[in-house]
Amino acid sequence: MKKLLLALLLGGLLVLALVTVASADNGPHGGFTATTDACAGCHRAHSAQFGSNALLITDPEDLCMSCHSGGAGATTNVRNGIYSGTTEGLTGNPLFGGGFTNALMATEWSGATTENPAFNAVSRPTTSVHAVGAAGAIWGSGANNSANGQMVLECTSCHDPHGNAGWNVSTTPDTRVASYRLLRWQPAGSAGYTAPATSVNWSGGAFPTNDATTPVSGWLVPDNFTTLGQEWYTIGTTGRFAVGDYQAPANANNVYAVRNPAAAGTTTYIPAAINTAYFCAQCHDRYFNNTRLRNNTDASVYCGAPVAGVVVNGVTLPVFADADGVAPWIHPTHPTECQAVTDAAGVLTGWGDNASSGDLTYHYRHSAGDIRLSMDGTVAAGAGTSIGRTCVACHVSHGTAAQMTTLASGASLAADSALLRMDNRSICLRCHASNVNFTVAP
Repeated sequence: MKKLLLALLLGGLLVLALVTVASADNGPHGGFTATTDACAGCHRAHSAQFGSNALLITDPEDLCMSCHSGGAGATTNVRNGIYSGTTEGLTGNPLFGGGFTNALMATEWSGATTENPAFNAVSRPTTSVHAVGAAGAIWGSGANNSANGQMVLECTSCHDPHGNAGWNVSTTPDTRVASYRLLRWQPAGSAGYTAPATSVNWSGGAFPTNDATTPVSGWLVPDNFTTLGQEWYTIGTTGRFAVGDYQAPANANNVYAVRNPAAAGTTTYIPAAINTAYFCAQCHDRYFNNTRLRNNTDASVYCGAPVAGVVVNGVTLPVFADADGVAPWIHPTHPTECQAVTDAAGVLTGWGDNASSGDLTYHYRHSAGDIRLSMDGTVAAGAGTSIGRTCVACHVSHGTAAQMTTLASGASLAADSALLRMDNRSICLRCHASNVNFTVAP
């Protein structure tokens, strides 16, 4: 009780400390002036109670939750997954990332393509979370066939409370820039992305490295909401989906058309969502590196090309010619993993990569993050227009209230709801079925 009262008191003090801070770079986090008093909201120079050199007033989770739990301070209640503001979301609606303790979510699907009030979102205790403050397994971490790592996850593992968390490595020198949701260039404690020792689909290898004093590799999740007041934090509450949540009139592949209706049409969630897969990969390496760029026609260094001089996204592919030059076309080195790609006349034009990762647990995976648009390992990934194949299309980042029955929970390595947005495997049917008749192709 004392700890809770202290957190509430600190939350009130933090609100008072930040009332004059410019709301740049995601609210009070960043955009500080030369005479700011915002430091005093979280830090003490001589009487800090936590964090060694961080000089924090209290435990970092308590400090974050003193504002982000529905009281005075932040409008994003991440404890219960609810937005309380009025300008950057619908008041009382669910946060896109779910919640840590409870989550307001419409997890049950009616099986129809129209809204149904009987399937409105309800608030329920979470069934799986990115647990903070305690050690946990990092599923799919590290190099192929390695043991899953362990780490103590904190709010600040993913988010940088000081803002300007990203790096633009296309400038000389590299420059610090705002990132979406204050996401770090590299999650703290992750050691960055581990590229597979043998290049299969990810031909770019390691992620870009910045030129900071202590250089680290990472990935920028771009902030497309640079105009204050035009961020958008919520999705709808009604039906098996709310209008604009699981569909977008302009592009059926945009699973979530998350945007502020008052913002410009190009100000959407899509660039951030595409690049989120690269951010997640820095902890969940093997979820990212183990097969499939996007579809059976995608080229890779592993499969190469049947003729010389083929360049894909800046990478010159090695030559693997068919042995006799006539159909049936058979890859000379990987006959089962590299599939023939032909034109309308049946002439061989390329090799499609369908290779396993070589990892005994994570052989194959669903494509993610428009990876084929950045085969060369540069920061060009955000050029894609679909977020249907990104981590947050299926999973929430904080916690879910989705329910899993025997087969669904048993299919998860964590034996739980695995942060999925919908009950059982309804999220799969959202793309792969039409009115639950399994007729729509991926």
